[in-house]
Amino acid sequence: MPDFSRRSRETEWLDEAELHADELADVLRDLARFNGAMFGRRTVLNWLRRALRDAPQSEPLTLLDVGCGYGDLLRAISHWARQHDLPLHLVGVDLSKETVRIAQSATNARDGIEYHAVDIFDFQPDRPIDFVISSLLAHHFGDALIVAFLRWMEMTARKGWFIYDLQRHPVPYHFIGLMRLVTQLHPMVIHDGRISVSRSLTRAEWEDRIADAGIPRHKVTLRWFLYRFAIGRLQ
Repeated sequence: MPDFSRRSRETEWLDEAELHADELADVLRDLARFNGAMFGRRTVLNWLRRALRDAPQSEPLTLLDVGCGYGDLLRAISHWARQHDLPLHLVGVDLSKETVRIAQSATNARDGIEYHAVDIFDFQPDRPIDFVISSLLAHHFGDALIVAFLRWMEMTARKGWFIYDLQRHPVPYHFIGLMRLVTQLHPMVIHDGRISVSRSLTRAEWEDRIADAGIPRHKVTLRWFLYRFAIGRLQ
């Protein structure tokens, strides 16, 4: 049982394991299934809908997903944008070359998604970035790296950025443990999911990191939903 009064430093298996490509694909698919069931994609789409409300629809805008993983969030955004006739250029960045390869293989050409395997702080986009999103990535970072990431998003995103991440709390920790009994998710998803919760931030810690990054608190929205935080900023 972790100490929920502070962030855990335990490392997730997926961050260290050298999995066979087929098993990694299974883990990424199960992660996408679980996160989708927890309304993560809907939360991001709701923010993007507000962000694009006043954007000119004739001008293609570029959206960058940092830590894109399996690419399921970008594919959901692509589908939603086509339904609403919104021109979006979608870019996914992930540190793992094999993860990017798996995301590419799961993505249709019509989705129009561009993938890169690179450290985000080394990424050199070939066009201006309008929106930066990040889903369930921030808890992998230490506090100093979260501050650096917030500053990077603030400098990079011309129109806005959005972070969706877990809340450190006993309820989601035990809920994920229960999923081991009632689902057939890959064991790594359950194991790492509980560590993810214990590594996550509280509301007060997010407010401290935002302040450390030099971003005025009144310009950032911080909403709670099902033991997860939606943190956004529109320029």
